[in-house]
Amino acid sequence: MKIKSKVIKRKTGKSKGKWVIKIEYFDPTAGRTRYMERHADKRGEAIDERNRLVEDLASSQGQSQTGERKTFADLTSTALSTFYKPAIISDGRKIDGVRAYDTVERQIRVLNEFFGKRLIRQITSESLIDYKVWRLKRGEAKLGRPLRLSTVNRELSTMRRMMRFAYGKGWIQKDIFFNARIIDKSAELERSRLLTVDEEARLLAACQGEREITYSRVWKGKKRTVTAKHKVDNPRLKGMILLALDSGLRRGEILKLRWEDFDFDRGNIRILGTHTKTERERLVPLSARTINELRRVTELKSDESPFNFKSFRRSWATAKRLAKIEGLQFRDLRRSAITRWQMQEVPLALAGKLAGHSQLQTTMKHYTSTDVEMVQGVSERMNQSQEKAENPLVSSMVN
Repeated sequence: MKIKSKVIKRKTGKSKGKWVIKIEYFDPTAGRTRYMERHADKRGEAIDERNRLVEDLASSQGQSQTGERKTFADLTSTALSTFYKPAIISDGRKIDGVRAYDTVERQIRVLNEFFGKRLIRQITSESLIDYKVWRLKRGEAKLGRPLRLSTVNRELSTMRRMMRFAYGKGWIQKDIFFNARIIDKSAELERSRLLTVDEEARLLAACQGEREITYSRVWKGKKRTVTAKHKVDNPRLKGMILLALDSGLRRGEILKLRWEDFDFDRGNIRILGTHTKTERERLVPLSARTINELRRVTELKSDESPFNFKSFRRSWATAKRLAKIEGLQFRDLRRSAITRWQMQEVPLALAGKLAGHSQLQTTMKHYTSTDVEMVQGVSERMNQSQEKAENPLVSSMVN
């Protein structure tokens, strides 16, 4: 790359007495010659600045000057038009864009609140720490509870891709995320919540049946307490709960299911690669009780999908409230399913395959948990085994 530069002392004008750095170079991206001019008080400072600018231009093929003027908002606009855009699917595979576009767009809006007006060359590793502190405080103020560290980490991961894109383009001269240890996933609190057998019975019962509702009303100027019977029948919600609890499906996978994906005769479901996080098609087991509930769903008016809606947050929250269950998230049902498979002596490798994990370590780390009932069961089996070992005569009489 051809770069011309010189340092002169200005003798007239507003900058009289200043040392001026003049640089001329060809920008291959724009296809034209560009010019730069900088000022310094001393000749030595001017020479140092000239050398730095020439080195940056040469290493970035002229793009460092483009980055000099770019704000973070400019960078996010470029990202949303190039790689952070809605996924394009071809032959069942994602060939461009991102699946969770709405999530990424929401993360970028928050990042722009803090970094939007800043020049990208002025953002440092220390700026990332400032963002983390600001984000946690802002999140707690808005939610009324501490913001999960995992949420901040996902936002910083989105920013990392954009800043490394800028680094690759030569717009910035340093990867601010390199070895910065800003995204510390080890500090995140791993969820280990499982659905107990008792909670399961209450949760499923809350989706169907008759219950009494007590409320207050004013009748002829007097306040009265009224008790009324209310029938509940939500086979769709119950079916989704069973699909997560018995088949280990993710929420997104459940909502994208079509009737043609089910094989009630063989007891399985085919999950399309376009509907999974790993983009790999897989078969999952289908329990008899899930089949029975889904047959009730077929009696309702529905299109090609048994769950033709985007969200079931309100009905899920209502079911938990009626069942008097706290601290349970829908994704905990999937963890409960995978953990139960292993308790039922399903090999870990097979459990990982059924769950759609590309790495066995994911199954072990995130989807193998224990609760009080499981630990108690292990304790009972251990005691039985020890009793048989200590009393072989009793064991032989029982056999």
